[in-house]
Amino acid sequence: MINLEKPRYDHVFLDQLFQNILEDDISSPGARYPGGNYFQYPEDLSVSGYRICWQLLNDGVNIKNFRFLVLNILLKGGTESVKQRQNFKYVRARFKHLRFACANFDRRHRYPWSLNLVTSLMGHMQDAFKNRQIARTRIFGTILFLTILPAFYALVRFQMRSFLPDSNKNMIAYHQRENAKIDSIVRKEKITAQDFHDLRKIISRRVAFNDTFRVLHSSHYLDKISLYLADINGEMGDYHDRLVEKNISTPGSYKENIFILEKKLINKIIHLIR
Repeated sequence: MINLEKPRYDHVFLDQLFQNILEDDISSPGARYPGGNYFQYPEDLSVSGYRICWQLLNDGVNIKNFRFLVLNILLKGGTESVKQRQNFKYVRARFKHLRFACANFDRRHRYPWSLNLVTSLMGHMQDAFKNRQIARTRIFGTILFLTILPAFYALVRFQMRSFLPDSNKNMIAYHQRENAKIDSIVRKEKITAQDFHDLRKIISRRVAFNDTFRVLHSSHYLDKISLYLADINGEMGDYHDRLVEKNISTPGSYKENIFILEKKLINKIIHLIR
């Protein structure tokens, strides 16, 4: 099993990675995709990429404190506290980033089911209390609380540590397969909410990959790619929020909704995969 605790990354690297994550959905209308070939992957990218993401979560999350936060919010059926909302958001951001790291850097290129469950529940609970849905906050909060109790969380920890490194060749092939999925979706005249959900997840994984890559190997080229990706991610996040709001007013509408993506956004996405 790969040693994920050593070598240790300095807090400067971990802080920069977290800052990248917090900025990865900020729209930059003037962002342009840089010309030239993509930055060459260093040989150790799979291991070093996963290791720094693992340390970001391991060092930055006190699961006992988070357990009390979840319990507090679910018992009240929500929270208006800016500090509580921010703490929840920051924990979820670290979990999401490690989940993306599993898809990006592990040779299986998939989410461990227990980590995916916990991270997804965080998202459902956060959507619920942001939209002041008391019942849903309590339902998802209760399930989330159970999954972060010591017994189940031991399984989550085990799966997070069970990392299998990948080769650069296979990582590139994985990104090419993801690009093909993107292409098949954006070529449709109209897309379903499920298509949009799948597309957004792929873009989010690519954003997370680049956020990690540019911390390990500083480059103005990679910084420009991140601005471009963040612009796309921000626009898609706005779409997502509107879909969630519509689903609240009309239950079931999220899955049934069919819509046309703005041509400008489609062109940005197509340029990304060409």
